Amino acid sequence: MCKKLFISLTTLLLLAPASIAFADGCSECHAKKGVEESIPSIAPIKINEDGVTRSISLSDAFRFHGHSCPGVTTTFRALQYGIFLLFGDEIPEKNDLVIFSKTPTKGSLDMLDLVMIGEKREKGTTAPEGMKASRENFSYTLYRKSTCTAVDIQLIPSHYPKDFFELKKKQSAQKLTSEEWDMLHDDMKTIIRTFPQKTFETLFGNPKPYKTITWGSLLPEPDNTSK
Repeated sequence: MCKKLFISLTTLLLLAPASIAFADGCSECHAKKGVEESIPSIAPIKINEDGVTRSISLSDAFRFHGHSCPGVTTTFRALQYGIFLLFGDEIPEKNDLVIFSKTPTKGSLDMLDLVMIGEKREKGTTAPEGMKASRENFSYTLYRKSTCTAVDIQLIPSHYPKDFFELKKKQSAQKLTSEEWDMLHDDMKTIIRTFPQKTFETLFGNPKPYKTITWGSLLPEPDNTSK
């Protein structure tokens, strides 16, 4: 699999400034501005499930999440890289793949749900208490059960601005000023536009797969307290 396959970009994502509508969701804002997004064209993530190959594009991921999103984009690229390092040109079997994540952002959780659960999930995954959204926590461990091989994929933190998640908190609380929204909007636009163009090594460094030995089950023990 040629790595350069993942860095082609036919068109850039076009997002107009939205300082007037910074409290609105992305889709509503784009509709108000008359902005039509052009999704970066990069290779899809492919995974086999029950004898069928699923092909998940970045556009599919944005649609599943509800709008274009830095967290979706970052996690999409991390999964591409991890799957390449563990499986090479093979398409992984879903049951052969386990993913651990330290990333509690909604975009990341939706991206992982789409790959590992599918579009017909009954309920979106929520992060357990104690997980913190930060630029240091875009971290994923992918594990190939058939070969007992794992790889750790972590975004180089400097690719996100230092104040990104502080501004996101203020956005959630609807306390952003117009100037702060312009800053956050530009940051999000930059991540969504440029991450598909960057090489895996630029985003995540050069992680090496490693062998592991496991004991026990990856599934939680059943709760028998109610019986």
